[in-house]
Amino acid sequence: MKIAIAIITTLAFTGSALAAETDWVEVAPDVSIRLVSSDMLSDDGTIWMGLEIDMPANTKTYWRVPGETGLPLVIDTEGSQDIGGVEIAWPYPKREVAEGYLDHAFYGHVLLPLSVAIEGDAPVLVTDITLGICSDICVPANASLKITPALDAPDRPNVFRIQQAMASVPLPHDGEGILGDARFDMEAEAIIVDLLEPGFDHTSMIADIANSSLVFGEPEILEPGRLSFALLGRAGPEPLRDVSVHFTFDSDDGPFEIVRPLAGTADGSS
Repeated sequence: MKIAIAIITTLAFTGSALAAETDWVEVAPDVSIRLVSSDMLSDDGTIWMGLEIDMPANTKTYWRVPGETGLPLVIDTEGSQDIGGVEIAWPYPKREVAEGYLDHAFYGHVLLPLSVAIEGDAPVLVTDITLGICSDICVPANASLKITPALDAPDRPNVFRIQQAMASVPLPHDGEGILGDARFDMEAEAIIVDLLEPGFDHTSMIADIANSSLVFGEPEILEPGRLSFALLGRAGPEPLRDVSVHFTFDSDDGPFEIVRPLAGTADGSS
């Protein structure tokens, strides 16, 4: 169903705004996106914005590591003014296995918070956005959106909506008492991490490596006190040198993320 990418010419649309949000722009049937802004400049020189995606309940887009069949979200900001950079604060996704393939996805209506660095008095964010949209088929969708945030007063409704979305963004966790050392076992082709709390519910945990498209499977108890995340696909040792692995999980207290350096990447030694 979702494995094949449809060969469709995707139209690029353009939307712009001088207010706290752009117009909605349709990027696929029944799917529209827009940019929103809190218009609230923080002490560190950033402003929170959001990429809002309106989809039917059975339609999805993808997390920072899309999975085995998903398409990544790309935001190009070339042409922006007084903008230093944009970082996505990713909410915790839905992990799903369909037809033997694992993906990380968002369904229905979703807002992805954006931390935007401001480097001047007249910022203009110009974006060229490409994202995967999947229902019965998967298509790459594209839109060009421009927003000019005001810096004189916050937009309260968008501040509230962005804060609501931030509640689903994993908080940093030191992992003390939960996870110990992590390493990559070349022979098993898996991330192995010490599980320090035997009763910890690890079933929601997702392992990924920052700035990498490598996909790791669902966690499995390798032996008492050790979790294994199998690499789906193959990779040599070079992509796994001097990297850290992010363990993202949900809990009764909300989502969290533990970061551990990845050791033993060259030969599987610990």
